[in-house]
Amino acid sequence: MSGNLDISYTPNYFSIEDILVTQERIPIITQERLPGLGFLDASSDADILAPNTKLELPLWVIEGMKKYMNVQVPKSLRETQREILLADPNIVNLHKLGPHYFEFGRHVMKHCLEEGDIIGNSLSKALKSRFLNILDAAQNCRDEETLTEMMKMDELERSLFKKAYETRKSIDCWKQRKVYTIKTAAMVINHKKRKAMALE
Repeated sequence: MSGNLDISYTPNYFSIEDILVTQERIPIITQERLPGLGFLDASSDADILAPNTKLELPLWVIEGMKKYMNVQVPKSLRETQREILLADPNIVNLHKLGPHYFEFGRHVMKHCLEEGDIIGNSLSKALKSRFLNILDAAQNCRDEETLTEMMKMDELERSLFKKAYETRKSIDCWKQRKVYTIKTAAMVINHKKRKAMALE
């Protein structure tokens, strides 16, 4: 995810972040006969997608066809994984579960009506808990430790970490008077050199 956090929670046709998230696949079961969509099932040569066919489709496909499908909860957001995440949110490698884990979960909530609220609550609790660690790491880690700290973060968390880390470095520079230092203008330096040469 880029530095612009405003895009993160606003599905946007021109948002690269949103395009990447909606490419993630999600399991579905077809509810009725769907002519002309047999190509979606790689294991079948039929032109028709039969009822009760199990597939994994990108989120952007499901957006326009959800009334013909029963959307299943993806593995990374199922109850077992949610319990692990809530038991100790800070040890879970979210980037391995999905580089846009929180954003992906937000999309899944809309389609999995039975578990949508539960998924939303678990994501909210996990992010709140992990945010404290993100903030602590950003405030205290050294330059060479940043990659290690970011390994377990999803893209949203990485954006938060980078912003907090850059802010801390800016504050440190300000405290050490390394920013906005008044320097002699190049024109003045050159003028003094010419004046000294003239006197010689």
